[in-house]
Amino acid sequence: MKYPPVYIIFTQACKYLSREEEQKLIDKLSQLKELKGRPYLNILLKNFDIKVFKDAPLVPEDIWLYNYIKYEITSKTIPRKGLIAKYERKVFLKNV
Repeated sequence: MKYPPVYIIFTQACKYLSREEEQKLIDKLSQLKELKGRPYLNILLKNFDIKVFKDAPLVPEDIWLYNYIKYEITSKTIPRKGLIAKYERKVFLKNV
């Protein structure tokens, strides 16, 4: 993978937020020492409803992000393979 999974999730989540909501999320995330890993993901998930990826996707493949977050991320790992790798290859890299 070229990009970290949490970066891909954050970038796609921002497409669903208004400017004000996006700025609030960025302000909360900027309080962290490191902009990666479990703390970053936890703040992102507390401030963004991932059901949007499933219920009102901008592209059909956004359901992969929902499934990745819901079923592939465990309490110990944020995997860099599986649905997130497929999403990056087929959707994310084409839009960067």
